[in-house]
Amino acid sequence: MKRIFTLGLFIFLTGFLVDSFGQGEHLATESQTHIFWQADRKLSEDDFQYDGTQDEKIVNYCNEFDLYTVASVGLFAVLDVPKKKRKRGELLEKVYFAPAFDKTTSFILSHDTLGVEKQEVIFDIFELSARTARQQLHHLQDSIRGYGIISMMFKSIEAKAIEMRTTLVDSYTQDVYINKSVGAYNEWRIKIDKLLLDTKEYATKPEDCFRFIKKEPIDDRYIIAKTVVGNLFE
Repeated sequence: MKRIFTLGLFIFLTGFLVDSFGQGEHLATESQTHIFWQADRKLSEDDFQYDGTQDEKIVNYCNEFDLYTVASVGLFAVLDVPKKKRKRGELLEKVYFAPAFDKTTSFILSHDTLGVEKQEVIFDIFELSARTARQQLHHLQDSIRGYGIISMMFKSIEAKAIEMRTTLVDSYTQDVYINKSVGAYNEWRIKIDKLLLDTKEYATKPEDCFRFIKKEPIDDRYIIAKTVVGNLFE
């Protein structure tokens, strides 16, 4: 299969957001540059703010695949640990995952009625990968109680979620954009909606989003982990 890098231009975000955040009780889930996944926040054409027409490589690439709406999405992930070592055990680690859509690198080259909705499926697949990771961490905490296991398995579980996500995105890309199978988009939309429904208890919460907008732990008893164990499954 010829891999679109994935839908050509997805940026797997690895840094922290630097935008200002909301104050008070309401937790911001969107910044000037990023939209974090929330069930009630659907993408619109206005969210795609990059002018892709200025890049000849982008134009040629998109013309090759008849792909004129491209969402740049990624998944933020961070591990926070109790600030005071003597509290570690009484307080457990906290892991945050948040799928993010980058307004500044997402673009629409020409109007396509279904273009944004097709890209929304990709954003939802990233949300499913976040839910998969949370579900696995939850099961791990239930089976092996105590401090340290989450720190040890954080990157391994994240890697498994990425593997699942990549498989889904590649299959979706093949069906919808490469083969252009009749009815493929509708079939995928139904499939992803069912998976979202089945995993709704692990959905991204406003505090997950706010953790990355704030750019530091939202609980003042915690700090970001200085070292993280790598993927143990490699």
